[in-house]
Amino acid sequence: MTAAPLADLQRLLAIRDRGGINTLLADWLDRDLAVGDRWAAFAEILAQHGEWTLALRAVRRHRAAAPDDRARWFGEAVMLARAGRNAEARACIVPLLEVSPQDTRLAHFMGALSSEAGLFDDARRYFGTVLDADPKSGQTWLELSAIHGFTQGDPLLDRLRRTASDAVPNAARAALCYALGKALDDIGDIDAAFAAFAQGAALVATERRYDAAADRAQADAAATAWDGVALPHFDGAAGSTRLFVTGLPRSGTTLVEHSLASHPAVAGGGELNLLSMIAREAGGVGPDALAGFARAGRGQGALTGLYDHLVGERFSPGVRVVDKTLDASRMLGLVATLMPDAPIVWLRRDPLDTAWSCFHTYFARGVPWSWSQETIAAHFALEDRLFAFWQARLGSRLLCVDYEALVTDPAVWIPRIVAHAGLPQDPRTLAPHETERAVSTSSVAQVRRPIGRSAIGSGDRYRRHLTRFLDAYSG
Repeated sequence: MTAAPLADLQRLLAIRDRGGINTLLADWLDRDLAVGDRWAAFAEILAQHGEWTLALRAVRRHRAAAPDDRARWFGEAVMLARAGRNAEARACIVPLLEVSPQDTRLAHFMGALSSEAGLFDDARRYFGTVLDADPKSGQTWLELSAIHGFTQGDPLLDRLRRTASDAVPNAARAALCYALGKALDDIGDIDAAFAAFAQGAALVATERRYDAAADRAQADAAATAWDGVALPHFDGAAGSTRLFVTGLPRSGTTLVEHSLASHPAVAGGGELNLLSMIAREAGGVGPDALAGFARAGRGQGALTGLYDHLVGERFSPGVRVVDKTLDASRMLGLVATLMPDAPIVWLRRDPLDTAWSCFHTYFARGVPWSWSQETIAAHFALEDRLFAFWQARLGSRLLCVDYEALVTDPAVWIPRIVAHAGLPQDPRTLAPHETERAVSTSSVAQVRRPIGRSAIGSGDRYRRHLTRFLDAYSG
């Protein structure tokens, strides 16, 4: 490969020309340009752009250059999983495991994929393979604990306790603390469970710092930019292919998404995080950014088209896709303006229960405010203010769903949510635990159970440990 094409790519990367980068790399793929081992790096760029078709082509080109390199096959499996193709990723890993059944990296990955697919027996077997070879693998213990119900006298609990008391590398210590906390919570040892979660949170907080000022500034900007701005009228969601479910993490958003995805006309998109790409393309989240985009000679339809294209990279044409993007509250002005037919569902849950659920969840990425009680309270207060703002601005377009009411009377609330989405009623939405689909959030085990009230009041058991949150939040 000559220096000239690479220079073109470097220039486009420098100015962050997403469309130009994609077009250039697509051309290189079409021409089968010889780029050496760079296809893996190019695949990652395309994946970050949400261009999964091109990303998979690139990673397969990388693998084809050395077909006996098992690491490249694994790279393809990882890309398939990131693209939401769980079954294809598992199929890609199977022949590798047949050759190397004791490879802990392959076994852990297969365990995680199996867990997401609801194949818990398979997941336990793969995770067991990892722990037999590497008993101090914190991430494996963490994922196993999510699908295992610990009991008094449980041999697995005794093994986990022994591991946690040993010297463990710092990289694994935090995840191991969360796994132990979950196990202790299962058996009702409240004080010890909280201590384990708090230790894990303190370890993570040193690595993933929360910028309170930036969070507050972002929330202020989202409200200020759209205050007093006329929004398009919402006539209902019939015919819309876009559907947004939002709310704080651990507030019931996955339950609503899974229920809607049980409808034959709907696919659960999970945390697509496409709105941030739209905002970057527009140059911001406010009406001034949209006006500037228009002055540059590009209509708002280009942004909507980009969103639909990125959704189409993962889902079949015409299917209703639930977008459960985190922090959508900061970008609802874009949604309301660019997609006037898209309904929005906002989940609200008891603050103490939500705070406790966030605090004891080891989030794989993002959510930097979740590692201390005070920062949880600060972020909750910002989201409360944004909820009040958008509820007043969006009117009937925003359906507020109380989590406690939802799980207490799902036969009332789920049909209401389905109707708000502009869908015909379907009994499968009332039994989402029977739906077979991959779920990659921390609710991986909960969504496989019938809807119930067991999580109501979960924070009360830890109330005396959560006074810092209660004091900060009430203040």
